[in-house]
Amino acid sequence: MQIHVFDTHVMTESGQYIHFDVLVDNENIKKVEQYAKQYLASLGVKIDHIKQSRCNFCHSELADLEVQDSIVSQGHSIIRL
Repeated sequence: MQIHVFDTHVMTESGQYIHFDVLVDNENIKKVEQYAKQYLASLGVKIDHIKQSRCNFCHSELADLEVQDSIVSQGHSIIRL
């Protein structure tokens, strides 16, 4: 499965830096920002407490089995960096 990697950087108002990748297939590429926000919410980060963020396309690659399973079941995979 070919996937697309979006490199995501977030700085909260409290100074917390969060770096992660959002991995998606072609069908879910338009939902990257939604998936990033869901992930941040799962960490307890409120969107209105974000000072600065960016989520940029980085590259495409072949997914390993674990990532493929996550994308098939959830539409995406997150890798915390």
